[in-house]
Amino acid sequence: MSELHMVLGAIQALYGSEGPVRQREANEFLIEFARTDAAWRVGLQILCDATLASSMEALFFAANMIHAKARKEWTKLSEEEKQSMTQMIQALLQEVQNGSRPGLQHPPLQSKLCGIFAIAMCSMPDQCRALLDSLIVEASNHTATSMSVLGFFVTFARCVCEEMSEAELRFAAKDAMEMHLVSLSDDVVRVLSEVILSIDASQSSTVQGEALHCLKVWMKQAGTSLTRLYSHQPMMLRALIDTLGQLSNHVPICVEILCQIFKVAAYPTAALQDEALRITASQLLTLRTAYESALAAEEEELAHAITDVIATFCETYADWIVEGEAPESLALGELMLVLGTHPRRQIASLTLEFWLLVQEEPVADRHPFFQREAFVRLLDGLLQQCTYPSDTDDMDEFELDDLTAYRSGSQGVSDVLIAIFALLREQFVAQVLHRIGTGEDWRLVEVCLFAVSNVADDLKKRLVSDSPVGKALEPFALQVLEIVFRSTSHALVVTTGAKLLGQLGAWLNRKALDSGSVDAISSVLQYLNQAMTAPASRTNAAKSFMQVTTSCSQCLVDLSPVFLTAVVQQFASRQMEITDRLLVVEGLARVAALSSQSFAILQALLDDALGHMDQVLAAQDVREDVLVQVVAEELQVCGKVVRFLDAPSEVAGSLGLTKWVVETIWPHLELVSTRLSAHEAVMNALFELHGWCLRSLREEMAPQLPLVATLIVSVFEQHFFVSSLECASIAVDVFGRTAEQDAAVLESFRGLMGMLSRVAFQFFTSRGVGDAPDLLRAFYELGYRFLLYCPAAVVTASEFPVLLDLSRACVGNQDRVSTNAVVVFVSYLLTESRGKLQRFQGEIDRFVWGDATVLEQWLDTVLSALASQSPSVLYDTLGRLWLALWVPAFEQYGVLVATLVAQSLASKSERLGCQELSPAERERVPQLWFQYAKEPTRYAERKFRSLCGDFAKICRKELTADALESYEES
Repeated sequence: MSELHMVLGAIQALYGSEGPVRQREANEFLIEFARTDAAWRVGLQILCDATLASSMEALFFAANMIHAKARKEWTKLSEEEKQSMTQMIQALLQEVQNGSRPGLQHPPLQSKLCGIFAIAMCSMPDQCRALLDSLIVEASNHTATSMSVLGFFVTFARCVCEEMSEAELRFAAKDAMEMHLVSLSDDVVRVLSEVILSIDASQSSTVQGEALHCLKVWMKQAGTSLTRLYSHQPMMLRALIDTLGQLSNHVPICVEILCQIFKVAAYPTAALQDEALRITASQLLTLRTAYESALAAEEEELAHAITDVIATFCETYADWIVEGEAPESLALGELMLVLGTHPRRQIASLTLEFWLLVQEEPVADRHPFFQREAFVRLLDGLLQQCTYPSDTDDMDEFELDDLTAYRSGSQGVSDVLIAIFALLREQFVAQVLHRIGTGEDWRLVEVCLFAVSNVADDLKKRLVSDSPVGKALEPFALQVLEIVFRSTSHALVVTTGAKLLGQLGAWLNRKALDSGSVDAISSVLQYLNQAMTAPASRTNAAKSFMQVTTSCSQCLVDLSPVFLTAVVQQFASRQMEITDRLLVVEGLARVAALSSQSFAILQALLDDALGHMDQVLAAQDVREDVLVQVVAEELQVCGKVVRFLDAPSEVAGSLGLTKWVVETIWPHLELVSTRLSAHEAVMNALFELHGWCLRSLREEMAPQLPLVATLIVSVFEQHFFVSSLECASIAVDVFGRTAEQDAAVLESFRGLMGMLSRVAFQFFTSRGVGDAPDLLRAFYELGYRFLLYCPAAVVTASEFPVLLDLSRACVGNQDRVSTNAVVVFVSYLLTESRGKLQRFQGEIDRFVWGDATVLEQWLDTVLSALASQSPSVLYDTLGRLWLALWVPAFEQYGVLVATLVAQSLASKSERLGCQELSPAERERVPQLWFQYAKEPTRYAERKFRSLCGDFAKICRKELTADALESYEES
């Protein structure tokens, strides 16, 4: 079967009904075929041979395939091939124009053919210019020109502009073509405007639409601004705006054109600019009637288009509008307020950016309308838009998403509310509170609390200050607090109220300190405790509980634990998500660290967590997944408690309190580690708890260190959990600095690192050094900590050579983070062998530089990583490692190091990835490295590392070899 028939059969299978398996096979075949040179011939044959009677699917596939190949591979064709293909496509387009090939009368297909022809012509700039000139002349006489010719002109002209940015052409051709486009742009825009204005949509809506798309592309090419279009083609500007007032298919492209020209920076005379803005503004104002009609008829697409264009104009020329010197500018401000109340909030949100830009203008420079009145009305509109309907249960999913997205702040509502508050200050809060009325409507209460919550950070800062503004705001803040406490228990009101209380925690603390009374805070805690009983408000209440207890911890030191531990009763139902529960635990632990009632608070927490954990561990009928989840969560609770007891106050019991907590928890952990060590979630939580115990108690944990180390090794050896290595890193942070003065700790650390090194080597050599990047990262971060705090545990261990072998195997990995950890570890080890680790120089030298064969392996490994393997962001890091290898090697081997590297580059260039270097360059680069390494000044080190980066880029074809000319040999 010929290639043509195979392709046609595959296309038929792809678009036919032979089943998904056959479709997948056909798709894979066609993708592979499109990459071959035969695709040119077969694709053109399908397009040009009318006797094949190819289907529209086959024709479009062929056109799309040729177009994609032409964009990438046109310059690779011979001149004869280019000329032949150009003539064939030109003949096809001629048949389209004269109507002799009805099968080609399909706009998307014609667009692809024009795209191919445009690529061919752009590679011949002068011929393309001549063709465009002739087409412009023809189109200028549009009344006598056929629609097919006009259609070809607008499609081809658009494709020329598009392919200039998309197709891969020779630089000289592209540069010459750019010059032609610049000189043609005014004529093309003029002719396109005439064509668009003269064609009746009933004659050819397709040609008119294509002309508009072409106009957009050429206006972008020409950098056409609003004032330029107004001064040269005022009727075109009017037509574009008028189109928005109609239910037309051309509305979207007109929106794109208008928004595009509005955003183009231009510097006309002030008089011309003002005239253009006033006329355009007056024309935009005429769209209000069309907008109101679209609103009444629920034509959301048209309302969106009108809002988008007007909002873009107002954003671009906000400084002109806020001056208010032209009546049209004030009318636009009024219209923007109207547009912002559209019931589809996604449309209304298009107006928000304008008001932020207005607020950036100095208040004194604005028209009085934009100083306060507009923002007062804007606030009313925003509150209305943010208000829930009375029948929230009847809202469909689309309506709920629209309201939720608007209120979430992602569309700018929060920023606008903050901007309004910055301007109106106490008037903002007063206006919001006034909206509540009698307080009987839960929706009005909720939106009030919502608005205040959005500005709570700014409000809180002013309240806790001694400024006059803060004093003026305080009565309103007290009124808000009263509203929260006495408001309806509707779930949405409680949810918003609970969030707001947490945001005002710093102010509540200030009030309590000033008054000497914690009654208000007690009321807040009771409110939040009650709010946690409802699923809807539970998360907000838990976060606010943490915020209030943290902000007010000093005030709560003598508070009866009943007010605090009442919330622990919420845990008994086990309905609270662990993330919410941990927030509550954090708040309680922070207070306990300062409170005279610390033991009572912590006893309640630990009784709940440990009791529940022991209960499920002892139960016989608990599913394994439930057991794992419960134990992991309770361990997280214990870890959170210990975390915030690193420095309890004397009143709370100092470190004795922490020690008591750890001693209370510790007996419960043995069963966890023996029974659930295979479950990563449990081990993660357990190692995190161990980590906090080590950090909080430090030297007090020394007796437990062997047990922790044994658990780390056991879990790592059996399950390779990252958390075991992270716990080991914490142990090194805590005990490493003094380990060498304590023989028992040093021996424990040496055994720990040795065992972990053996296990890691076995793991990565059996599975592949790139198999578990997170594990590799954690292992080498641990090794680096050992080098910093307890190097003897690494360098004097019998497994030190094993660790170096693993390091060498991992230097060329692809993962950035883990490879960086490996390289940093090795670089520090080698560099500091002449510095902070000098007392271990003998051991390090023996295993790195002492054996020439091993040194050659290191050199080849780093060369290969630089040349082809490592991520590009590690060039500098690898350069430091390369320098760390060279300097001591020079001490031992002298110039032989450069010779060794040169021999590797010459004999192993393909394996190392250095084929891009010429033989002379492969000799020169090692000599340059040798030159910089033999006298390692700061300047020489910078040049050495810079050469490493350039060497890597040349090998990867990111730089040409002439970049080496900037490095001079001495």
